Amino acid sequence: MISLNTSASQNPSLNLHGNIVQQGVMVVDDSSMHRYSAHMCLRAFGVSQVYEAANGKLALDQLAQLEQIPAVMLLDLEMPVMDGIEVLQQLAQLPHKPAVVLASSSDEVLISAVATMAEALGINLLGAFRKPVNPVELADALNSYNAGICPPDQERPPIETDVEQLKTALDRAKIQVYYQPKMDLETMKVAGVEALARWKNLQGDWIPPGVFIPMAEEHGLIGDLTLSVLDQVLQDMNGWWELGQYIPVAINLSAKSLAEFNLANEIIQRVIRQGIPAHFITFEITESALVVDLPSALATISRLRLKGFGISIDDYGTGFSSMQQLSRFPFSELKIDRSFIQGAPARQYIRNILKSAIEMGQRLGITTVAEGVETEAELHLLKSLGCKQAQGFLLARPMPGRELMGWVEQDLQRKNTICQTSLG
Repeated sequence: MISLNTSASQNPSLNLHGNIVQQGVMVVDDSSMHRYSAHMCLRAFGVSQVYEAANGKLALDQLAQLEQIPAVMLLDLEMPVMDGIEVLQQLAQLPHKPAVVLASSSDEVLISAVATMAEALGINLLGAFRKPVNPVELADALNSYNAGICPPDQERPPIETDVEQLKTALDRAKIQVYYQPKMDLETMKVAGVEALARWKNLQGDWIPPGVFIPMAEEHGLIGDLTLSVLDQVLQDMNGWWELGQYIPVAINLSAKSLAEFNLANEIIQRVIRQGIPAHFITFEITESALVVDLPSALATISRLRLKGFGISIDDYGTGFSSMQQLSRFPFSELKIDRSFIQGAPARQYIRNILKSAIEMGQRLGITTVAEGVETEAELHLLKSLGCKQAQGFLLARPMPGRELMGWVEQDLQRKNTICQTSLG
């Protein structure tokens, strides 16, 4: 499971979480040689308590008997009696479970599928590797341990709201627009921002967009919400232009918005009245929205594109007919979903898919944007693959329009330093 080559030149940098030091690690593998190799490597890392099990059933039996479960389980997939997939399904049922590092001799596609399954089950997955796992990979996985996913009893209770509160918020312009910058990976300058609707109710609680946007769609308020966001964006853009900052903005359009016959006319007229050139605004549309009402979607998107607006396919890769959508609609931008960014540095299979999406954008002559970039490894990979733009918490979190100019003026140099250090 672990390569025994632990020479000084490969000695990994370790910053083990206290839980790993105190609770230890369990190695589950049917090969005694691999268990021994992993045991020795973990001891060299300073993990004094190492448990071993030759198959999944023995591992679960041990967990049931221990007063304190190990912080991490190093888990093989192919084992007799009970394989690693069964172990993951059983672990998911436990109130307290270790974080997991997967190791297998199987092909990367299968390992990636099992890794996705583990995360979907709520397991804190630290890494998924082909055997033999070298010490540097294991060290990186252990270093990423952060006491796992927030326990259910610590999760915030859902905030209750209703359609009347939403109507009031729209009437009083209480739904604000926040902006998340996008970085051009060639020039290291701001390429634009994405406009995001944010709602804080009268009690001071933030209502998640995943709550109020579906509510707006269900009760016929999504058009009002879209135009409210657009009006705020246009006002902010005019303010930025007075300061000499000509920053493009992306705005999300929902499936229900695409089906509203007069919405495209209203958007076009409002933009003209504010004197903003259409090519400074891009509308982002998710793949799922494109199949709700195809004729209406084609009409709205084509009219907006005809007037000069940019059209972005959002969350690219999450639908089942991405290629078909690219052939049907006049997109100017391809926004790659976070799920293909997160796993790419560590998983060759995901990296190949990411590379394919970027190359697809290049061949079609449209801009590729990676969303949800959170690590320097992800940023470095995107640059090496030729992705044009990146957006994510590593570069900037969403912020109110009044703070954006301050970020551009004061923090951009620091973001450039991050990028240049990572990409250089």
